[in-house]
Amino acid sequence: MTRPSAITAVQATTAPIELGGRTWQRTTGTVHGVVDPGERVAGLAELPADEQGRHVYSAEFEVIAPAGGGDLVLVDAENRGRPAVLVSVEQVALGSADSSPATAVYRPGRGTGFLCEHGFGYARVQWETGIAAGVPATAQGIGQVVVRDFGRLLTGRVEDAPEGPALPRFRASILAGISQSAWFVTTLVAEGFNVDPLSGGRVFGAAVAVSGMGNWLAINQLAGEEEQRPYLLENAVPLGYEQVLTRPDSDPLFVDVATYTDYYRLRASVTAQAHGGHDVPRYDWPAPHAGRTYPDAVVFGALGCNGGIEVPRNPISYEPYLRSLLADVADVLRGRDAELPPTALFDLVAPPEGATVNELPGVELSVPAADEDTGQPLGGVRFPDAAVPLGRPLPVALSPVGTSSITDVCGNWGGWQPFSADELRERYGDVDGYLTRYAAAVDEQIDAGYLRAAERDRMLRHARAAFLATGA
Repeated sequence: MTRPSAITAVQATTAPIELGGRTWQRTTGTVHGVVDPGERVAGLAELPADEQGRHVYSAEFEVIAPAGGGDLVLVDAENRGRPAVLVSVEQVALGSADSSPATAVYRPGRGTGFLCEHGFGYARVQWETGIAAGVPATAQGIGQVVVRDFGRLLTGRVEDAPEGPALPRFRASILAGISQSAWFVTTLVAEGFNVDPLSGGRVFGAAVAVSGMGNWLAINQLAGEEEQRPYLLENAVPLGYEQVLTRPDSDPLFVDVATYTDYYRLRASVTAQAHGGHDVPRYDWPAPHAGRTYPDAVVFGALGCNGGIEVPRNPISYEPYLRSLLADVADVLRGRDAELPPTALFDLVAPPEGATVNELPGVELSVPAADEDTGQPLGGVRFPDAAVPLGRPLPVALSPVGTSSITDVCGNWGGWQPFSADELRERYGDVDGYLTRYAAAVDEQIDAGYLRAAERDRMLRHARAAFLATGA
């Protein structure tokens, strides 16, 4: 009788790391594991196996936590081998070109202190073919097994401890992803890899998909007869929430987020229109899918977005809201008599004439209605930067807005038409007038539950700098 899939050995080293003004422990290394032949992984049967018929793999990982662990760990589903969630919530910067977990170098002294403030440990493990050793192109669903069993190991849901040093342990876990890694999160849940193979219960207590909206990766069973790839199939229909969550005993608290540009490139209206009375918390954010991480030379030069013509890009950031959302999810998992804020969807209309939308054959798509004056989307979560704007988000999404390949990403960015200095003075007077209105908008969001009070001062400092940079 073969043993079930599991991580069988750990190679690791531990060193101190300064994050958000505190010193924690960072454990990095490699996990080795096996995949049972009974796993629902397309292409698994054709792979070489050990004497027990199991596929053998290895993958790099890292864990950042207080010594010994804690009660809750945030597991970052990597995006092309990068720690996307960590970068967003902690605002850390990589000090190395290599972003792999075992060898990435984080610039010292950086960080918002989010993990420490809310008692999160942090972890990630490689899952993508071409990045994780032992995840071949013909059986990419192995990556789902790797992430599942890594989550099990972190929370002690294993039958036998693996060989090697023990990793920090946690009571519960949140799996989170952004963009491609959000689609991985959706795929993992939809294909049943949040099921603990020993207990039948859930592995990850919560799953947060930012720019998810039911999109999924063609890395396993969902791909059908199509060639597997760690990206969307060009004309794949997003899954409804009733298709993602089909296992009540193991389904996580699933939280979904859409950004403004996602309605133009990633067909976010499919799940929004079908949401109805579904109990999945869904939040539509007026920020673009992608921020300013990539310089103009890459966006307009190497990628050729907007026909290679440089324009200002939408500067609105969702990072304060992501931190607030993850903190809320953590409170729910900790049983602190907490609730997530109510679902907030954009008001939707048919795409306006001339709008560039990534059409989906046989499906009628919608886009957010926009304020005639500011161009900001109506409905959804009312970010202060959209309620008290410094410009118009036009064009909403840079062209082209396709999903034909992993490099077809221009539609993630939005354009920006800054208000002139005269228009800003007419709207707000001076910087103090602007900040008075901005602070009121922040307080409204805190009262509504979408924003944590801890974000207020940081947002006001950013708003002051943004207004002064206009020269008004």
